[in-house]
Amino acid sequence: MNITELKYLAPEIIIASGICVLVLIKSFHRLRSINLLSVLIGTLTPLIALLSMVFIFNNPYEIILNGQVVIDTLGSGLKITAYGLCALIVLATNINQINNKSELILIELFALLGISILCSASNLLVIYLGLETLALSLYGLVASNRKSVKSSEAAMKYFVLGSIASGLFLYGISLIYGLYGSINILDFNNLSVDTSIELQIAIGFIICGIVFKFGAFPFHSWVPDSYQGSTNSVALFISTVPKIGAFALLYRLLIDSFYSLSSLWSSFLLVIGIASLIYGNIVALSQNQIRRLLGYSAIGHIGFILIAISAINQTAIESSLLYLLIYVIMTLATFIALELLSSENKSIDTLNDLRGLNNSHPWVALMLLFCMFSMIGIPPFIGFYAKWIVLSTLLKMDMIYTAIIAIIITVIAAYYYLRIVWYMYFEKSDIPLMKDTSTIIQKSLFFTIGSSLLLLGLIPETLISLIGRLFNQIY
Repeated sequence: MNITELKYLAPEIIIASGICVLVLIKSFHRLRSINLLSVLIGTLTPLIALLSMVFIFNNPYEIILNGQVVIDTLGSGLKITAYGLCALIVLATNINQINNKSELILIELFALLGISILCSASNLLVIYLGLETLALSLYGLVASNRKSVKSSEAAMKYFVLGSIASGLFLYGISLIYGLYGSINILDFNNLSVDTSIELQIAIGFIICGIVFKFGAFPFHSWVPDSYQGSTNSVALFISTVPKIGAFALLYRLLIDSFYSLSSLWSSFLLVIGIASLIYGNIVALSQNQIRRLLGYSAIGHIGFILIAISAINQTAIESSLLYLLIYVIMTLATFIALELLSSENKSIDTLNDLRGLNNSHPWVALMLLFCMFSMIGIPPFIGFYAKWIVLSTLLKMDMIYTAIIAIIITVIAAYYYLRIVWYMYFEKSDIPLMKDTSTIIQKSLFFTIGSSLLLLGLIPETLISLIGRLFNQIY
């Protein structure tokens, strides 16, 4: 390893250093300011890693460490997104609740390290290392609410199902190595179409591992339980940041390595995407628990992403990433709103808890309105353009029936999003909401992110051109 290669690994080194510092500080548990220091380190570490990416982003395509790591604009862009999200989440959810938060921040940094590895890995074992680093961290986050039985149950379910998915993924890797004698994904770029049963099984197992991390049907059962059993801050993290790692995993293994074999996996991915879209949105109709509703909603949104990728062309892949980033922004704003409305003694759990929100917290209600309208896909909010671009791509690829199904399900899904709006604006509550304990930093972040849903919708070309730039080294 030379100095140049070390420069490309600067973000991972910074995150690992932040983890070490947090562990060292945690050893001095008698310090009263330990948790405040943890919040500071948890915010600064991903921000410093993000700044280090500025010097890498515009560099040419590089393959380092004997082909184990690839540096390109897509991986760099995904890293920047993950680092920024992590810093925002730590700041938004911990700044006014600094008790017993240091462990959570430490685990979140471990998860961020795993995502960072996934974004640049070009070796199957390195990918597995990043995947397991992320997975083990998420198990700990889901189980972090020690006072909740639901949290323990959700974590156990997540762990068991995640272990099975990891086992299938690892077995798929072993089959690939047995077939081709290599674990470097760059060696698979120009493979001729091979319909052997062994290869089909291997790709099938790998896809199972990928879609589990996304939380797609039928590997979805952990999603609503994890959202419901976790605190708002943990649910916010697991619903956004890991999705970046899941997309990186999908891209590296299917697009970047087995693109020439797309005929073997595109139909499989399409079926999973349609099933996720239908199942997630239909089940969400009957939910009254907010986080559980958002969990099933997430399954539906993931369906849109997988459907877009299954179209297998440049525009489709770009539209899938665009949809993912917009979904992350919408989810980020929604969960921050729930965090703002919660206190240590009471949280916003059901739709009834949102009754009369417009009367007590009008600006929070307005931003949540933006979130719901964007998730539905109502213009001029940015969520409309996310769905419009995916649907347009499907029509161009003559996937008419898929587009029709997506439109019908989108219309149906509008019902449960509008239910939230109805409770906020048209229902009255005799029970006053909790006293506002949020800080000016939290409010500023929330209103900025919420307003961006409308502002980006007015100028969607900005985000679209940015996505195109991320892929400019690939196509």
